[in-house]
Amino acid sequence: MAFPRKNANPEIFVPFRHCQTGKRDYLKFRKNSTGPRPGTYLKGNEMVPEKDFSDLDANYKPQSVNGRDMIFHDGFAAPFVLEGVPFVDAEGRHRRLPQEAAEKCLRPPVIPMSLQGAGEVLRFVTDSTAIALDVTFDELFAGPQRRASTGFDLYIGSGTEKRFCGNQFPATQDPHAELLFSALPLPRTREFREYTLYFPLHSAVRSIRIGVDPGCRLEPPAPHRVEKPLLFYGSSITNCGAVSRPGMNYPAIITRLLDLPMVNMGFSGACLGELHIADEIAGVDPVAMVLEYDHNAPDPEFLARTHEPFFRHLRALCPTLPVLLTSRCDFMNTPDGKRRREIVMRTFLHALDEGDRFVDFLDGETLFSGPFRYDCTIDNCHPNDLGATLMAERIADRIRRMLAPLDDTK
Repeated sequence: MAFPRKNANPEIFVPFRHCQTGKRDYLKFRKNSTGPRPGTYLKGNEMVPEKDFSDLDANYKPQSVNGRDMIFHDGFAAPFVLEGVPFVDAEGRHRRLPQEAAEKCLRPPVIPMSLQGAGEVLRFVTDSTAIALDVTFDELFAGPQRRASTGFDLYIGSGTEKRFCGNQFPATQDPHAELLFSALPLPRTREFREYTLYFPLHSAVRSIRIGVDPGCRLEPPAPHRVEKPLLFYGSSITNCGAVSRPGMNYPAIITRLLDLPMVNMGFSGACLGELHIADEIAGVDPVAMVLEYDHNAPDPEFLARTHEPFFRHLRALCPTLPVLLTSRCDFMNTPDGKRRREIVMRTFLHALDEGDRFVDFLDGETLFSGPFRYDCTIDNCHPNDLGATLMAERIADRIRRMLAPLDDTK
């Protein structure tokens, strides 16, 4: 297609490609305009007014959300970047763990949990002054922390400078929901900002469309500091069922602090150190891993039979993967608590004795140290926002040190 000929009017023509058809065309803009506001577009050899823009692509037909017209785009297609769900099943559903692997786990709840959105993140750049969501759920789990279990957190900013914008959650159990982020601190002016959308921790999203103001553009986000994800394997502590919203999950806080993508393999009540899970972790090829396996072992004897074999199996698959072993964060000075910590520490010490330079140990008793130690959970076990923040700060500091030698080799 020939580029439109210049004329005397102070206008510029910008090429673009339709998001559905792939057809190329041109938008006409006024020179020196403050933003990408199309006045007309070129359809064939004819300039068509902006009011007919939806004729060019049905996706540009506005959809009203809470009385505000928005243009919607498939959130699972470019330029959006989806993170945290490395597997896709035969039905096209995004998973934290393949269905076949979930079905082999000792506890069946892993199967539905593998579809839930803990760690699932959508990133994008836009100049819109509002963000809308059109969501269809496979499963809605309205737990005690509804904003965390069914809600979405929106953050603004890039790199390590992301800040919370707001949380929106469905008001009912209807599997279809339309949500609008229009309250501040979203910018009131048209300028490009990067956004990070955290999915509900305990609900499964089938599809999502992202709505922006008419005339606004979408672009892919900047790459992370490190391309490979930081992977977390653990219990409900890692699944984070007690925080107030998805962005306060301790893995989410860590990956904001370090500017890394994440994969959250926290399975409430079902982290039992099965060896085939180590196979799946190796396939993800993470940059590093946090192993929070302790709580779900029914007794210290089970933990002793499974903890070190799981680590050894993983180490055989990933000889240089940095692995941080943690004991339980809600450590109690009881015979059971002491025994469990000794088992996790023994795995670490045996690895050191064998010359492993890529393993470290973080004593869970230190995670909630300080004057607010006993205010860090909702039930003397599951971290609240304060507990998750303290965990994130201490674990992030240790991961940062473990990754430093890798940075030096670049």
